[in-house]
Amino acid sequence: MKALRQLIADEGLTLAILAAVASATGIAFGFGAEADIVASMLIIGLATALAETRLRSGK
Repeated sequence: MKALRQLIADEGLTLAILAAVASATGIAFGFGAEADIVASMLIIGLATALAETRLRSGK
């Protein structure tokens, strides 16, 4: 639980997730994308944010 809490509290992860949500929102409203495309963008963004955070932390 402590490692999960530290992962969530990390500022880099928070900013990466915020960027993923912002880009998916822009695609959804700006281009009128379908729900499955927006959902896949969010999943890919979250996976990328987690991978980047783990690589930077050296784990």
